[in-house]
Amino acid sequence: MAIQHLPHTAIPTWSGFIYQGRVALYHILKQLNTKTENEINELVLQIDSIEDFTILKSIATGGHTPISIHQVKAVKSSLYSTYKEDFEQLEGKWTTLGSQTVEAFFHMATQNEKTKAQIEVLHPNMKIYEYENNAESCSLNDIDIKIKEQIVLALQKYNIVGHNNPDNVQLLSEILEKTVSDKVIYIHALNHGGTAIRNAAYDNPIPLQNFVDAIKTDIASLVLDEVYFEGKIRNNLNRYYQEFCLDCEDNQLSPELKTKMDKYSILFNSYGATAFKEFLQNIRPHKKVSYENLEKYTDLSISEDEMKDSFYQTLLTIKESNGSDGIGWVCSESKQYFPTCINSPDDERNKKRMSERIMKTALSKMVDVPFNSDYLITSACNVDNIEAYANNVSHVNHVDTGEAENETKITQWKKVSLIDLETAKNKLND
Repeated sequence: MAIQHLPHTAIPTWSGFIYQGRVALYHILKQLNTKTENEINELVLQIDSIEDFTILKSIATGGHTPISIHQVKAVKSSLYSTYKEDFEQLEGKWTTLGSQTVEAFFHMATQNEKTKAQIEVLHPNMKIYEYENNAESCSLNDIDIKIKEQIVLALQKYNIVGHNNPDNVQLLSEILEKTVSDKVIYIHALNHGGTAIRNAAYDNPIPLQNFVDAIKTDIASLVLDEVYFEGKIRNNLNRYYQEFCLDCEDNQLSPELKTKMDKYSILFNSYGATAFKEFLQNIRPHKKVSYENLEKYTDLSISEDEMKDSFYQTLLTIKESNGSDGIGWVCSESKQYFPTCINSPDDERNKKRMSERIMKTALSKMVDVPFNSDYLITSACNVDNIEAYANNVSHVNHVDTGEAENETKITQWKKVSLIDLETAKNKLND
């Protein structure tokens, strides 16, 4: 596509992408359910370019032209003043496009104090997006329900069996969402490699036909293997992150903090399969990471509370990492700290139990100490010496593996302490 007349690009934010991507998917499914396949073949989805997402149509002279631009706002506020500047920005982009046939839609996760009609009087060049039953907003939880409802309608439209099977619909929703998230990750990878985010986003749209093809996937042929469950875990981590950011108070998540958190999330999403599993094991030293099948995925899956109350809270509270690979900190005393999702109370019973779990995991998985840490940051638990508390774990005091490398790993773990977030914050934010 030629980009010489491209308006100012939407600023990409990873925390917004989760909700934004699902809203885009919902809108696409509505297009699939209301348009002919020939019409669908002419349309593409563009993410984080002209707007948060844009639907473009192919033109006879080549390339595409926008038919609708969409701005998505996932905040808790119902105040009109919170959105006023964004409304004006969307109207400004509509004006810049210079086409009366383009529609500009604004999507809200929270019902506004002003009605759709009142807002559109104040901002006549845009529309508040309307969902089923005249709803003028759609929450993060509700958008998942609406996506599945549209998938059922699409299966019925294309005469595909399985529309009345919730498991089929769930699998399809994951496949469709991955179509969007994979493209976002690819765009950010291009940006990381030196391509301007504006160009990377504009030049890499998704044909809507791809979503039709996904709808027609033979669910029975899908293999629920490690690749599948890895995708589910990535999806969950992104959802927990989105919800964590949305739950933050308005004065808690400044633009600077949001940018910092987005950088972390982009980093985690960029990890390949091996690095991603190592990342999970490092932030969960008290649990073995394994997701080869449904049983292991269910038993050992990432905990929502651990991620929100410990890991993401740590990343939010402490200044930007100065450790290796973009995660971890070094204090003024040259001690190294690493965030975890350990969310355990600070009592003797839990200290002992957590220390034993960490040592058992280290022994069985031969886990490297993340970032050569002196301290692993927890939500509240403090342990001066993991080995001392893990006195019921065999082979902690006498390593008899016969392998120097393994003995080194166990020896390293003996030197690690657990430290609560508040204490770590005071040491690292000085």
